[in-house]
Amino acid sequence: MKTLSQPAQFRKIPGPVVLAAGFFDGVHRGHRLVLAGALERARELGGQAWVLTFDRHPLAVLAPSKCPPLLSTLEERLGLLEQSGVDGVLVLEFTRQLAVQEPETFIRWLCGRPRIPSQAATRGDTAKLSEIRCGHNWRFGRRAAGTPELLAQLGQLYGFRVVIVPYAEYQGMEISSTRIRFAVREGRLADAAAMLGRPYSVRDTVIRGRGVGHTLDVATANLQPSTEVLPPNGVYAVRVQAMGRTFNGVSNLGVHPTFADAVPDRALLETHLLDFDGDLYGQTIEVAFLARLRDERAFASPEALARQIADDVRQASRFF
Repeated sequence: MKTLSQPAQFRKIPGPVVLAAGFFDGVHRGHRLVLAGALERARELGGQAWVLTFDRHPLAVLAPSKCPPLLSTLEERLGLLEQSGVDGVLVLEFTRQLAVQEPETFIRWLCGRPRIPSQAATRGDTAKLSEIRCGHNWRFGRRAAGTPELLAQLGQLYGFRVVIVPYAEYQGMEISSTRIRFAVREGRLADAAAMLGRPYSVRDTVIRGRGVGHTLDVATANLQPSTEVLPPNGVYAVRVQAMGRTFNGVSNLGVHPTFADAVPDRALLETHLLDFDGDLYGQTIEVAFLARLRDERAFASPEALARQIADDVRQASRFF
């Protein structure tokens, strides 16, 4: 998958191009409808499927205090978009200068000059951008004045058609990144997974722990998650991607209260990988939350904690 950051680069791509437009935080099931439709249409036309997105949430620039916590980093978003099979992503840097562009100025920046049919035949200058697909709530341009309906009007001038993709539903309501954030933070992992189309996960680099796990014969890979959305503190059955392999495991998210002399400033994710023997320090791993097993709590002794962990592993096996 190619990644570009400038419309001038994008305009050089051989057409026809079908563009899926959106922020795509979490790349949930609703987003996948837009992506799948763009990919299918591009293949019908013998062209390419691309994604238009921003490097950060617009509110991070326009009103930081109102910016929602994100389900995925830009790196994670790009990885999920690549998995969808699209040919490339145009990632625009969202700035205040971009935010004040009028809707048509934005489209001209994206497409170049308007298409003039009478001249297209003589110049061989047919529109490379054939179609834009988006959800009903996608907005662009100054004060979010660019609606899908206005986009369709501009498409007549610039030579592309617009398809507004119906939203996906879960339990009779529209799937949205906002709904998924609430579900994760409330510990409703099954709901979050149903809306995402996969278990919610975090991805980060393994850091050095205190070595207590080794003394209990339950070595852990420790993360200090940088993600903005986490489930409640507790113990979870998880699935881990590490070193190109998949492992089942049990994770404790929290502040390990049994060891009051070493309470961290913020939550740690300590994961015991089953059937793994090795050192993951410095490796980037992904931990997917399958089910919540219990609350985090303090134990009278490290030995009591070890017995509970053994029981946690037995309970977690129901979800593997």
